[in-house]
Amino acid sequence: MPLLMTCLSVSRLNELARESLQSCFEPEIWVKGEIHGLKLHAKSGHMYFDLVEKSKSGLDGYIAKISCAFFRGPYTKWRTNLASMGIGGFELNSGIEVKLKARIDLFVKEGRYQLIVSEIDPSYTFGAIAKKREQTIRELRALNLFEKNKDLPFPALPLNIGLITSEGSAAFSDFMHIVRDSGYCFSITLFDAHMQGDNTVPEVLRGIGILQNHPNVDTIVIIRGGGAKTDLFSFDDSTLCKAVALCPKPVVTGIGHEIDVSVADLVAHTYCVTPTDVARLYVAKADEVSVFLESACRDISYCCSDIWQKAKERLRLSTAGLDHVSQRWMVSALSGLKDAAFRLHTAVAADLAKAEHAVSQSVFILKSSANGALTAQSRTLDGIPVRLARDTHTRIRSSLQEIRHVQRGSQDHVHALLERGLQRLTHIDSYVSLMDPTETLKRGYSITMDSKGRAVTDSGSVREGECITTRLLQGTLTSIVKDKES
Repeated sequence: MPLLMTCLSVSRLNELARESLQSCFEPEIWVKGEIHGLKLHAKSGHMYFDLVEKSKSGLDGYIAKISCAFFRGPYTKWRTNLASMGIGGFELNSGIEVKLKARIDLFVKEGRYQLIVSEIDPSYTFGAIAKKREQTIRELRALNLFEKNKDLPFPALPLNIGLITSEGSAAFSDFMHIVRDSGYCFSITLFDAHMQGDNTVPEVLRGIGILQNHPNVDTIVIIRGGGAKTDLFSFDDSTLCKAVALCPKPVVTGIGHEIDVSVADLVAHTYCVTPTDVARLYVAKADEVSVFLESACRDISYCCSDIWQKAKERLRLSTAGLDHVSQRWMVSALSGLKDAAFRLHTAVAADLAKAEHAVSQSVFILKSSANGALTAQSRTLDGIPVRLARDTHTRIRSSLQEIRHVQRGSQDHVHALLERGLQRLTHIDSYVSLMDPTETLKRGYSITMDSKGRAVTDSGSVREGECITTRLLQGTLTSIVKDKES
């Protein structure tokens, strides 16, 4: 006889699993890993996240993960203990490595295995951050990237700025307030990025990639406001720091922490303590150019004034000498002009006398020639009317004969056309008479029409029982179709 197995409900099964799980461990244990997906429940104040163990190579994502809950009571107590020990600048964030104390639990309702956190060791996290920072620094030094961005020439007047920060943040407001009140025409191209949490590194990388290829950006600024030390661990990321070092445009950082300097600050072209200091740096650059231009304007004005005064003096001296020379030249020129005018008057008078004699002779000759020509032309014109009248009468008689000939030919042609047209009309009238249905009926034929008044030419076009009408020469016959043959 087979043994009967106990049947458990799901809740009982989860309860037994919970008890078994808790019996395998101490009431609380220490576990280390990296925080991912950190969420704070606004109403309850509870904090939830995943604790992740990554592969040593860092290329395969994570190799293990467990859900964690840090309830409001233990969390508040832990924060109070940190404050009493004088530990500040420690905030939980996604991506930081922690060592936490927790009890192992199984959430019966969901059947979910999780850790219930009671405290987190801040010294371990600070050590992990410092270790990661040193690893990043060693890697960048090995690749000779620390001076890469610093060697780029910084624009003398950096008015076109590519800004990477969180739009609407205090850092953004402080930066924009300074540049807007400066009075200079700064052009700001903003890339809105998360500056804290899981999305910080990928979004800042994307912002650098876009702005370094933007044609209207000369320099790139990365800023964020102040915060806890754990808020800045993203700016020690190796990939982000390499992107800053290898950026083909100068990068200026203002990560916003007054004590610690991130690795991104170290590899940037220039770094400032706060976002406000970054804005003041750009305004100072513009002030330098403005002061230089004002100084240059004053120098140019002074040089122009000096040159003008010297030129004015030279002109005064030249004018005095020119006045003396011009008076002497005018006296000499006036004497020469008088002599030339006398010679010209004598020559013109002689030439006019010769020309007047030549004109008188030409007028006499022209007058004699004109009188002879007019006499000859008058004789010629006297004979033109007689010849013209004779030729005109001859041409009129010839034209009248041609008109009479054309008129006779046209009349004959019209008569012939009318005769042929009359014959054709007579023929058409005879043909139309033959086609008249009445003529057909006179020859003994009849016309049969169906009920719709159409002529019946085929027995298949009418139905049996259909009423048909037969038209004769005298009267009509109405019939009913009883039978038909095709």
